[in-house]
Amino acid sequence: MALAQRIGRSRHRLILLVLTAITLLTLDLRSFGPLDSAQRFVRDLLHPVTEVAGTVFSPFSDAWNAVFDYDDLEAQNAVLRDELDALRGDQIRAEAERLAFQRLLDATDITYLEDVPFETATVVRGAVGNFDSDVITIDKGSNSGIRSGMAVVTGAGLVGRVDRVDVTTATVQLISDSNLVVGVRLVDTDEVGLGQAEPGREGLFKIDQGLDWPEDDDLSLLPAPGTVVVTAAASRYPAEIPIGWVTVAEQAVDGLSLEVTVQLSNDVSDLGFVTVLLAEGIDQVPLEEPVPGPIVTPAVEPDPAEVESEDG
Repeated sequence: MALAQRIGRSRHRLILLVLTAITLLTLDLRSFGPLDSAQRFVRDLLHPVTEVAGTVFSPFSDAWNAVFDYDDLEAQNAVLRDELDALRGDQIRAEAERLAFQRLLDATDITYLEDVPFETATVVRGAVGNFDSDVITIDKGSNSGIRSGMAVVTGAGLVGRVDRVDVTTATVQLISDSNLVVGVRLVDTDEVGLGQAEPGREGLFKIDQGLDWPEDDDLSLLPAPGTVVVTAAASRYPAEIPIGWVTVAEQAVDGLSLEVTVQLSNDVSDLGFVTVLLAEGIDQVPLEEPVPGPIVTPAVEPDPAEVESEDG
C-alpha cells in the first residue's frame, strides 16, 4: 500500500514538473531575469530527454521523408541517367567520326604519286564468306570515270584492281587474292619480277618469277630484309605504288631463280575508303621485252653452170 502511494506521488510530481516546464518555455518575458534563469534550467533539465527522443524518432522521420520524397529522387535520377547517356552517345559519335575521318585521310593521302587523277570511294560491302573473301564493292562506277583494270590504293599502298564496273558501283579484286599477279620492283637491287599473295598466309606476298639467283652464290647481291617493294614501271598499274617490305630472300627449288617473300604494307581486311587511280595500264606485265635484231638474208652460192654461161 505504501509503495503504491509513493509511486502515485512520484507520478504526480513528474506531471507537475512537465506542465511547469511547458509553461515556462512558452512564456516570452525576456525582461524578467528570474524567468530567463528558470527557462535555462528547464532546457538543461530536459536536454537528455530531447536527445533521446530525437534519436528514437529519427529513423521514422527518415523513412517518412524517403517515402514521400521517393518520386522526386527517382525523377532526378532519371534526368541524370539521361544526361549521362547523352554524354556517352556524344563521345561514341565523336570517336566514330574521328575514326572515319582518319580512314578517309589514310585512303586519300597518296604521297607516292603525282599528277595521277583519282576518285575516292566508300567501301559499301566488304569480303563476304570464302567465295568472295578477296573482293569488295565500292560506291563509285562508270559514271565516275572508273574502268575495269584500274589500280585501287590507299596511303599505305596497293589495295587491288577494279574488276567489274556498273554505273554506280564497282567490285575490286584485292591484292590478297593469289590469282592477282602484280609486276613489282625491288628498290634495293632495282630488279623486276612478278608476284602474288601466298595462299593461306595472310599478309604475305611472294615474288617467284623474273628474279635470278646471284652468280657464284654471292649472297651480298640478295635484297636485304626491309627492302621496299613497289609496282614496276612496266606493269598494269602506275609505277611506285608501295607493295610492302622484303622479309626473306631464298633460292628456289630449281637452284637458278630467287624467291622473295614480302610483308604487304596494306591491310585490306578492314577498309572504309579507297582511292581509284584513273589511269589505265597495260594488260599484261612483260618481264623481258624482245629486242628485234637486224634482218639477215642468208648468202646463196651462185650456180656454176650459170657462171659458165655468163662467161661464155
